[in-house]
Amino acid sequence: MRKVAVALLSRLEVNSPAHALVEGVDLVVVRYTESEVSVLYGRCLHRGALLADGFMRGRNLICGVHDWDYRVESGVSEYNNSEVLPKFESWIEGDEVLVDRDEIAAWGLEHPQPFDRDEYQGAYADIHGTPEEPATKLIHALAKGGIEGVGHHGPVSAMGVPPTDLPRWDDL
Repeated sequence: MRKVAVALLSRLEVNSPAHALVEGVDLVVVRYTESEVSVLYGRCLHRGALLADGFMRGRNLICGVHDWDYRVESGVSEYNNSEVLPKFESWIEGDEVLVDRDEIAAWGLEHPQPFDRDEYQGAYADIHGTPEEPATKLIHALAKGGIEGVGHHGPVSAMGVPPTDLPRWDDL
């Protein structure tokens, strides 16, 4: 076991999530009472948002993007118990909140992180994408490289007509 400090207890506000990064894995550290701290995987299971950017509602850690919830003591979603954030062993020594670097490194090997922090919006990239939001990847590409890669009209089909102006099968 290799201990590593992820926070100072004296600097953690009660019920205020804080970010830590260990072995390339984002963590969220939450002091939920004066003497109790929880260290969970720091990405929302829904779309990968940083949970340290979220907030607490009662005993639930809430993702600030789409309001997904996780019980701070266990990582289990109150809304959907099948959604579980990994919880890492943590303890307090003096003023330091410690975790086992080896435990987190092993978890990281089993669950490679898709975030390239050196890329534009690398720590905030949406790792899922959905059929309901088909333009997410295009929006990221345009934000990163501009319209030059897709032509001066942007993405079009059927001889320059934007896809949103074309009839769909459901319209027939």
